[in-house]
Amino acid sequence: MPFEQKQLLLEVRGRPVTFIPGKKSVSRLPGDWSSPFSGQGYEPMGYRDFTLGDDPRRINLAATARRGRSTIVERIALREFNILIVIDASASMRVREKWEIQMAAATLQPYSAWKAEISFGIAVSQGADVVSLGIGLGSRHFHRLQRQLRQLISAKTDYLPSGKRLPLSRCLPVNSMMLFCSDFLDGQGRARTSHYLAHAIRRYDFVPIVIQDELDVSFPAIPARTVVPLKNPETGVERDTWLSPEIAVSIKSAHEHRFRELLRLFLNKGVHAIHLKSPNIASMSSRIDAFFRRRIGA
Repeated sequence: MPFEQKQLLLEVRGRPVTFIPGKKSVSRLPGDWSSPFSGQGYEPMGYRDFTLGDDPRRINLAATARRGRSTIVERIALREFNILIVIDASASMRVREKWEIQMAAATLQPYSAWKAEISFGIAVSQGADVVSLGIGLGSRHFHRLQRQLRQLISAKTDYLPSGKRLPLSRCLPVNSMMLFCSDFLDGQGRARTSHYLAHAIRRYDFVPIVIQDELDVSFPAIPARTVVPLKNPETGVERDTWLSPEIAVSIKSAHEHRFRELLRLFLNKGVHAIHLKSPNIASMSSRIDAFFRRRIGA
């Protein structure tokens, strides 16, 4: 499988994406505030004089007594923002370039979280559970996760890295961001969103990363009846199949309908998906960044 991780690490430098949380949490402490981040309390950021138009209730009596004039304390919410990137190690993800696309996403997104000083982690999907490789901060954590990904890349399809097995619906605090990478196709090639994903969608800021290439979302036209090697992703068996131009058109129509149906399934749950169809880092970074920047005006 052509995959140069060192080259990928070079390509993600200078192309971090901006994560914009999509859910808010409200503290239960005095002076409640709405914030997209969970956390404990809030801390002073600075002092300034009370001016016309300020809410008198914001005057801090202790600071006013010390300074001898009406004073307002500017405060900032303590931020505790977790991001988990879930990757799909099922057989259908290892055909053509889909595995390479997923590994590129699993490098770009943790790199972006590291540079933004956000807590991040990677987990491997196992149905209703995930095998978590850990959540942390900083460069050492990022490179540790990349070493584990390198083992996963070179391993067989049934290999799982060592980690903590957790229920998908309980692996993160409420309203944390979960970036779930998959082609969202079952063994029969049908679009799927399972019941355990519905629980995760309700609990987290759930962002589906739909990894489907051109053959998944469409199908090329063929000028005449020809033999096409088709591979069963579940068994790995490749078989030469005779296709006519008419059958190719019907496959194209079915794939396009399936992709639209998958996006509709997510939209019905109030979730917008990111579609990645190429391992090109520049294109991937631009697409993911545009998705989150649209949240600013939402």
